[in-house]
Amino acid sequence: MSDFRPRSGSEILDAAFEIYRRHFTVFIAISVFAAIPWAIASYVSETAVLSQQPAELASSLLITLLGFVVAPFTEGAMTAAASAAYLGSSVDFGRSFRAAFARPGRLFFAMCVKWIAMAFGLLLFLVPGFIVFKRYFALPMTVVLEDNTVGDAISRSRALSNGNGSRIFALIGGVFLFTTLVSWSLGRTFTSPILIASLRLFLGTVISPFSTIVATILYYDIRIRKEGYDIELMTQALNAASPLQPVP
Repeated sequence: MSDFRPRSGSEILDAAFEIYRRHFTVFIAISVFAAIPWAIASYVSETAVLSQQPAELASSLLITLLGFVVAPFTEGAMTAAASAAYLGSSVDFGRSFRAAFARPGRLFFAMCVKWIAMAFGLLLFLVPGFIVFKRYFALPMTVVLEDNTVGDAISRSRALSNGNGSRIFALIGGVFLFTTLVSWSLGRTFTSPILIASLRLFLGTVISPFSTIVATILYYDIRIRKEGYDIELMTQALNAASPLQPVP
């Protein structure tokens, strides 16, 4: 994309759609790894409820746990792919996953901290959950793109989110709310476990990459506004092209 400038909310969504359109195959391929465990768990859970078999419900919980293990790395891979597209680099399936697995422990534990904090916040009271959602929206970026430790990544994400709560809720929260409402309505509209699982698989596979692309562009947009990141990139490009660079 290589158009480094502050963007309005609508421009961020337009840029996300453009990146998604150009690299649709790569993002869908990455997203499938995260969506399949959730779809299987949804099917097994629906079957267990209808048949009232506790063993199948236990299987559903185990598959859901597998989904939680896989999700941080697909999120990291999609973040790497979205960043590459935004910066004008080539977007590659293998390279994106290599970026995610370059620091597996950091990425996994950082995302676990985010999910656990959100869960407690939502259980105790709704507002703390939303605060956690806002503060930690950039955790995948601060780990994968900046190579921070877990503690530094959390602090960095909080710093970036300060003063940007309304934009984070409007852009990322809006996509999340839409997905949640559609997924909930599927369970109330259809009764076939296979159909519900298939539709949720489709929904998760298609929507998840777009949400991550929006979050990644918003991360860069905040850096541009707060840190002059666009000027930094221009300076790096000029220095790289300068004939006066010292000989190593």
